[in-house]
Amino acid sequence: MLTFMNSSKPPALRPQHNGWTPARQQRFLDHLAATANVTAAAKAAGMSKQSAYWLRRQPHSWKFARAWDEALLDRDRWIEDLAMDRVLHGEEEVIERDGLTVAVRRRPCDARILLFYLRRLEQRTAQKNSQIRYESSQVAKLRAEVQALAAMPDDATEEDVTKALDAISGAD
Repeated sequence: MLTFMNSSKPPALRPQHNGWTPARQQRFLDHLAATANVTAAAKAAGMSKQSAYWLRRQPHSWKFARAWDEALLDRDRWIEDLAMDRVLHGEEEVIERDGLTVAVRRRPCDARILLFYLRRLEQRTAQKNSQIRYESSQVAKLRAEVQALAAMPDDATEEDVTKALDAISGAD
């Protein structure tokens, strides 16, 4: 069963008039979390892919849509793990003759998978490099402001708060 980030139990899913019972919705979500494949998940629930997308778009099914999003959170990691496995170990090829397995061999990975993996690594590196870096002086200033606000008495006026923050800003 799919575990949700903010709670240990899934959201209460509403029965639908078109056959999407709570049990079917849960089966769909569990399969989606395991495979990251909407078509296969809908088939496992005994429903169509189109009806799954229809249900997701309905305003009253926001819990189902949220659960769907949570089920796909690890999709990128799953795809990346698969690509890395193929890059390292290649693909298993079963050779059969007359319905009998004659041999099993490993083929090197397809170059497209390797290129996909390298592109993902490049995107992650670019993402890490583009993150905003805070200077320690800015962090120290923010910390001082928060401490000054925390030290203010409960009955402090807006003018008192402004003076305190101006005094910190002027200390730079």
